[in-house]
Amino acid sequence: MTQRYDVIIVGGGPAGGTAAFFLGQAGKRVLLLEKESLPRYKTCGGAVSLRLLEQFPFSFEPVIQSRVHAISYAFKEKMVTIPLKDSELCMVMRDEFDAHLLKHARAEIRTGTAVHRVEEANRTVTVETADGQRFEADTLIAADGANSIVARSLNLRRGKTLAGAIEIEATVPEKILTRFAARPMLIFGELRLGYLWVFPKLDHVSVGIGGLNPKPGELQSVLERVMNRLEISIHGQPRTGHPLPIYSRREPISTARTLLVGDAAGLVDPFTGEGIRFAIKSGRLAAGAILAGHPEGYAASVNQRIGRNHRLGTLLTEIFYSMPGLSFKLSLRNPSVSELLAKMIDDRIVTAN
Repeated sequence: MTQRYDVIIVGGGPAGGTAAFFLGQAGKRVLLLEKESLPRYKTCGGAVSLRLLEQFPFSFEPVIQSRVHAISYAFKEKMVTIPLKDSELCMVMRDEFDAHLLKHARAEIRTGTAVHRVEEANRTVTVETADGQRFEADTLIAADGANSIVARSLNLRRGKTLAGAIEIEATVPEKILTRFAARPMLIFGELRLGYLWVFPKLDHVSVGIGGLNPKPGELQSVLERVMNRLEISIHGQPRTGHPLPIYSRREPISTARTLLVGDAAGLVDPFTGEGIRFAIKSGRLAAGAILAGHPEGYAASVNQRIGRNHRLGTLLTEIFYSMPGLSFKLSLRNPSVSELLAKMIDDRIVTAN
């Protein structure tokens, strides 16, 4: 027997969780399908703005690992640290963050349930799971990541641009924790198109590397070389890989009854690699379009509220990586520019009304 809902959400990350929360709060009957058992580890730097989280009527304090008071930028062996005024950036672990958000959603949540196929008709969307269950809804929200099964089923985002990323949750000595406490580091100049990061967490540091079109083995070797230089031992520590769907152009992210959000819609910032902020924003926009009775307006809203930001990010990426040394000297070492970037990440700048 096929069970019916108002909205089905595929994926339990920040985008899916946000949509589930606001739809459930408005009284919609929501089913969320998550292929993993929660909480589950997710490769992610974990930077998020507390200002962005103020839209939720509950506190995220229980899942905040650390707060950010400065950002360090490095270009090869040169480094500058810029204090951040009035920053409300914080660091989270995605397993805790995602589970905390879903705990507050008024939705039926089924974990360990992978979606196998999606079919869209004139008046309904049908989801078939890997174990043969079938569910129907008026509308579907796809929050199932860069390799979205929903997008593939509906022939969306066939020409997507993916970068590669590797991350390690590194156990380090106390002196390393102290060095990076409240001060994440972004490292440029080691890859032609990409960067490395060191993000402080409660009892460890998240280190990683992301790049577009890297050579075979390049991400691994560069990560090891740079972390050795920083005295961060990653030998023998588990590492995970993850595709990053980089925004490169405006493209279809919806059909009549299906809306792609977050990584499934390719909304990772092309300059910073940031994803959580735009996952939450797109999840809220998708919920809003459905509640307004106009899901067809979702894509235009994303283009206005997110796409303009990303087109600026694409331009910044092209400029920065065409002359990284000069860009580092003239921009990232400039406190005003660094503060501007921090304000963007901290969600204090609105790129469109």
